[in-house]
Amino acid sequence: MVSNGRVLICGSAVPFEYGGAELHLEGIKRAVEEAGYQVGTVTIPYSWHPPERIVSSCLVWRLLDFCNQAYGDIDLVLATKFPTYAVRHPNKVAWVFHQHRSLYELKDTIYDDLAGIDGGDEYREAIREMDRRFLGECRKVFATSENVSRRLKSTCDVDSEPVYHPPPFDGRYYSEEYGDDVVIVGRLVPLKRVDLAIKAMKHLKSKSAVLQVVGTGFLEGPLRKMAEDEGVADRVRFRGFVTVDELLACYARAGCVLYVPFDEDYGYATLEAFKSRRPVVVTDDSGGPLEFVRDRENGRVVKAVPEELAEAIDELLANRRKARRFGEEGFSAVDGISWDMVLDTVVRPYV
Repeated sequence: MVSNGRVLICGSAVPFEYGGAELHLEGIKRAVEEAGYQVGTVTIPYSWHPPERIVSSCLVWRLLDFCNQAYGDIDLVLATKFPTYAVRHPNKVAWVFHQHRSLYELKDTIYDDLAGIDGGDEYREAIREMDRRFLGECRKVFATSENVSRRLKSTCDVDSEPVYHPPPFDGRYYSEEYGDDVVIVGRLVPLKRVDLAIKAMKHLKSKSAVLQVVGTGFLEGPLRKMAEDEGVADRVRFRGFVTVDELLACYARAGCVLYVPFDEDYGYATLEAFKSRRPVVVTDDSGGPLEFVRDRENGRVVKAVPEELAEAIDELLANRRKARRFGEEGFSAVDGISWDMVLDTVVRPYV
């Protein structure tokens, strides 16, 4: 195939961690390759503790200059997750997954990893200034969702265009008969709030319902203990890391999908559930998923308390006709989101 140009995709990664950001990078790389471009990737490990390493990570990316390289010119550098947009190139475009969230929307919350650290405010301002400068160098800034776009504007006064992308296994999701499983998919870390799902099980009227927890993370031990303490251990199944076929089957046979993160950037689980024609229960502070879930149209939007989650789950499990209708509406809400649409917006105009 004749090359349409050379595209370099930049990503930052936390060693031994694999989640939505990594799947996103794989997806865009595959889509750009299939469109006929030559694609290279650069990924550098990222660390946020102690906080001076955040600054160091920015500076490592700043040292990379992809102009006039011995291996040939690069037509487009596509930056993604913080701090990759510090890289230097005259034709740099950013598609921002998220910034370093503790500096911004997580400040003064229980998720703030800079709270109480000596010099924390100085680190915040230094990194904010780098964000403003490096994003300001970009020919264009895109965001993965309206939620991320709003953050960029409110925190750094950076204008950006939201661009949605499909979930990782688009074209493979399917639907079977509705079962009694309540499915929650994601890393077992504080921001995903799997604890809310476990506590909700205690309040369910549907005693045949089983919570399928799909994902791994350092909170697995404490969450298992929570299930025991709440008296629902026999109704919570920790699936861990599953194969793609197992993941698709979980969605396809679920009674409903629960997704309750705090202020999520985008959230694959919502799109995966809708692609599987399943209704989704989210909370009113879940962020990105609220761009797709409409209360009592294709799912439920409730307060982030176990009792309200349980009530919404019971409503969907008890009324399969409503659940199916919501699932079909959900499918319509995400139908049409494609990698070709992403390429037409993020890549082709800039190569």
